[in-house]
Amino acid sequence: MLDKSQTTSLLSHQIREQNLQTVREALHKEQIATVSALKQLTGLSVVTINKLVAELIRRGEVYQGASSYAAGGRPATTYCFNAGFELILILSCYQRGGNEYVGYSVHDLFGECIERREELLSGTAQLHTDEFTIGIEHYLENYKRIAMIGLSMPSDGVGGRVGAAIRHDPQSKRLAHHLELRFKTPVFFETDINAAALGCYKRLGDQECVAGLVLVPGRAPACGFCYSGSVLRGKDGMAGEIRYFPMYNDQGVLPEEKIQADDLAVRTLRAVMCVMNPGYVAVYTESLKPNLVDRLKKNLPTAAEEALLPRIEICDTIREDIVSGMLSLSLEKLRAVK
Repeated sequence: MLDKSQTTSLLSHQIREQNLQTVREALHKEQIATVSALKQLTGLSVVTINKLVAELIRRGEVYQGASSYAAGGRPATTYCFNAGFELILILSCYQRGGNEYVGYSVHDLFGECIERREELLSGTAQLHTDEFTIGIEHYLENYKRIAMIGLSMPSDGVGGRVGAAIRHDPQSKRLAHHLELRFKTPVFFETDINAAALGCYKRLGDQECVAGLVLVPGRAPACGFCYSGSVLRGKDGMAGEIRYFPMYNDQGVLPEEKIQADDLAVRTLRAVMCVMNPGYVAVYTESLKPNLVDRLKKNLPTAAEEALLPRIEICDTIREDIVSGMLSLSLEKLRAVK
């Protein structure tokens, strides 16, 4: 049990770390700020801010910028957030043109992409972490400041321990811990559609509830929801398992035949509308017939369903939204370990 002096010291340390994080987040958001601006943003005193900024400069998270000159006032020193202090490595698996790819991208703390490339995967039925080991080691060797690794994968295309990992169950923690020991860097997993839904939400900026929907003939459909900037999750971290809807007849995949696939895609959109009533739906697909939204509207039998109709976007650029969502998740996790 701690005595009074130890308790006071611990409390003082916690307050200092909390204030440090407050200043860090304010500078990250503003990118450049004076002490006066930080005082307004954080509510902390000038003396406290000066001490905390000095500590952030010592750590390398912040550096001193040019002086700011206000009209008729004295020059004020500016402080800049060092976006390159830590880097993020994102691996995103996706399908394009019938082939499976993994995209690698390295980002700074402002989300700016430093390097980006993609590789064609082996074509095996299921994905395993061994496929990415060489790529991860390559980037860790070239970028010493990588502080977080995020892996995004389709929930229907992974097997073994990776399949458990994206479900955020206890085995996920064990696998993530195993990889962290191997790469000496924090690692986390997310499904492609959850990351894409969050990325779509960030891209739009004006929607409270967003749904992302993967509809590819021959593949299991997938759906993710983002509400007020947070991914909605069900048991073991999963949500939107729409392949279990009764109209999939226990097969769990969108048919290869185009007319059947188109009909089931429309019915799936209607079901998602009725279950969650999102304001916006991004449908990620390459091969469904054009004018899907028009056919959906024709299949709405009641005024109530017409009122539920969200804005619908048909696109084939899931990777961009995945990376955006994974960046947001990575930054959250980095803040949590500070």
